[in-house]
Formats: sequence, C-alpha cells, structure tokens
Amino acid sequence: MQPPSPSRRGPRRKKAVTLRIRATVVGTEPPLFRWMDVSSELSLDDLHEVLGWCFGWVDRASHEFRCGTAFDDPAVERYVSPAAAADGDPARLETQVLLNEIFTNVGDTLFYLYDFSDLWVHHLVLEEMKPRTVKTPRARCAGGARDCPADVGGGISRYEYWSRRTDLFDDDEFAAFEFVTPEDIITRSAESHPGPFVIEEINWALARQFGYGRAAN
Repeated sequence: MQPPSPSRRGPRRKKAVTLRIRATVVGTEPPLFRWMDVSSELSLDDLHEVLGWCFGWVDRASHEFRCGTAFDDPAVERYVSPAAAADGDPARLETQVLLNEIFTNVGDTLFYLYDFSDLWVHHLVLEEMKPRTVKTPRARCAGGARDCPADVGGGISRYEYWSRRTDLFDDDEFAAFEFVTPEDIITRSAESHPGPFVIEEINWALARQFGYGRAAN
C-alpha cells in the first residue's frame, strides 16, 4: 500500500459559512446530481452522511474521498473511514478533515467513491459560499435531478436500465420493453428499482441529524 500523498488541504476557516456544493455521479446521462448546502464546519465524515441521505445510500459498502485534479490522479490525497484505517489504510482519516480545509474557493472540487465494486464516483464542485445564521440548517439538500439508485449492487448500468424501464416519459419507452423478459419482472426485487427523490423527506432527516446554527468562532 502506497504512503499518503502530500496534503492538498488549506488552513481552517475561522468563521463558518454555508457551502453550496453540486455532487454529480460520473457516467450518468442525463446527470444524476444533487445540490447540497452544508456548513463549512462539518467533517468529511459528516459529508459522507449527507451524501448518503441525498442519494439514497444506506452505508452497505465502503467509501473514500479523494482530493486532486482527477479521480485517478496518482497524486490525489485520500481520506478514509475509521474502519479502513483500522484495516491498515495509511490515508488521512475523514473524521479529522473539515470541509473548510477542502473547499476554500468557488470551483474547488472533491471526489467521493461509494462501493469499491460498483464504483459510484461522485464529482463534487463548490459553486457558492454564503453567510450563516442561527436559523440556517447545517445540512440540507437544495435540489437535484433523477431518482435515487438502489443500493444493492449493479452500478450505473443497472441504474440506467431500471430508470429507462420505469420512465413513463421516455420517448423510447417501448424500445426498452424488448429487453425485459417475464422472468425479469418476476425475479427482480423491488430493491433493484431506483427510489424516488423526495427532498422533503431528505431534509427532515438531515435537520434531525445535524440541526441548525453555526459553530462557535
């Protein structure tokens, strides 16, 4: 296992701000994405939880963050979960890194990998920084497009297959039917189908977990 790369992190911000981040799943067409408003005081471990709520991941698989010019850049700095660190991964712990160290300027990026088998790669881009008040949620979903993937394996190909199969507004709907056999309909679990993207439910859960306000300066 390679040693950690040099740090790409900046100094910690003294005052918390709200970060508007767009997270897009690489390889989906049209793009599967979410806008997230998160406090800069949150850690990458917290961001993992926020991404889970926004995309429907239920933490069944391993994950990591990567900071660099490209996902597969050999010089990326990796941030891993405590479980991965306990297994001997020398990368930086995600619990020790705050968002304000990663997202310091509009346009800054980060990669998030969920499931090392299915390779759900999320490209995160900082679009805006806004001031916070005591009434500002520490984490909320601000919008997005497309349903949540099923967290049961199969990756993007299965997601696109079932999205097409269940899209009543797809102009090519009937062409999709020829790929579905009666055995598919009988044996495919409902868990294989994309889940609805219901922003009100997501934000209720995020508010309950993360609350409101800003950290002490």
